Amino acid sequence: MKTGRLYTGDFRKNIRRKLVAGLLVIFPIFITFIVIKFLFSLIGGILSPVVKEAFILLGFSPPKSTIDEFVVTSIAIVLTFIALYFIGVIATNFFGKLILGFFEAILHKTPIIKNIYTTSKKLIEIISLPGRQSFKRVVIVEYPRVGMKAFAFVTGNIKTKDGTELTSIFIPTTPNPTSGFLIYIPEEDIIETDMNIEEGMKLIISGGILVPEHLEFHKSTLTSVTQEE
Repeated sequence: MKTGRLYTGDFRKNIRRKLVAGLLVIFPIFITFIVIKFLFSLIGGILSPVVKEAFILLGFSPPKSTIDEFVVTSIAIVLTFIALYFIGVIATNFFGKLILGFFEAILHKTPIIKNIYTTSKKLIEIISLPGRQSFKRVVIVEYPRVGMKAFAFVTGNIKTKDGTELTSIFIPTTPNPTSGFLIYIPEEDIIETDMNIEEGMKLIISGGILVPEHLEFHKSTLTSVTQEE
């Protein structure tokens, strides 16, 4: 009887492991498919009506089949990216900056719209420039109290009137790293790590699941230890 129960228990555990393994394979693929499908529909839907009208003007019948809709959406996506590129070209030259500055000045003076525009612009800047301008290195600081450690990103430094230098530290929230807390602490209170910005972002977004196998950290004294996960 005991042998039968053990066999049944092992059989159930084996089935559970296989189901979990299958889920780990399918779930990321499913999520990726949903996200790509959403972006495909969103971006393609912007210019799809224009493409359909262009087909009609050129003498083609309006698309009716799924394949025709896919072709229209694909063309619309290509045209959208081309349009975004030329908008970027215009926005980065002298006259484009003047025009953009004029409209931004209007938006900044408009209630409600000002907050939405400023927040969305900052969000895009954080996402598009995580390792080149926004964040300089990944560190560990004591937060929110002494004895507790938090991973954070160094964003810059300031100097007070009495000559004291403080380092600006951004402590992101999990799993959304676009929000967090900004603190200023002396450089000697910072624990350095050997993680790059990409590894730090993965750790924050995954809630600590994705961590390097070996993590080296040290204070300004350059004494270091190796932590194995």
